[in-house]
Amino acid sequence: MASASMVERALFMIGDQDTGKSTQLRSLFLDHRLGNRGQVPDARNLPNSFALSNERRLYLRLTSPHEVGESLHDFFDKFDAAIAGGPQRRWCYAGPLQPTGTEGLADAPSVIGAFVRRYSPERVRAVILSPTWRGAHFGSAAHDALVDALLATPGVEVVTADARHRTANGLVYADFFDFT
Repeated sequence: MASASMVERALFMIGDQDTGKSTQLRSLFLDHRLGNRGQVPDARNLPNSFALSNERRLYLRLTSPHEVGESLHDFFDKFDAAIAGGPQRRWCYAGPLQPTGTEGLADAPSVIGAFVRRYSPERVRAVILSPTWRGAHFGSAAHDALVDALLATPGVEVVTADARHRTANGLVYADFFDFT
């Protein structure tokens, strides 16, 4: 298990399957710190670790653990393996989640709550995509219930983002990892 002091921030992109979560996460590359000259990559086979500074790294995950059938244990093991080894660094996490649970993994609020208990990050932000890249809106009652469940975990910030445009929010997401 990774040291709790190692994980500083976590950004969770929340939406159902095919709502634009990975596209929104790739828009982080508008920030030149992540390389790629400020261009959003199309490739889904990006490396999963990027330097934010000399001592900070970002672990970027583009596939939801819900969509690949992972358990909570699998999800944590994958993150632990990615941040283990090498020099001691401070880590940030960015990745997608589905709002509702699957057979092997609980809903987004439960997963985020478990992440907070395991890693004790200083800040956690949950971004709910509505409208989606196709213009579909999260239902009002479902949105409110999701927000209430997320806010029940101390320290979790919740925002809703319009995902209809591929790059409209990239620098907003990247600013969450700005420590200057």
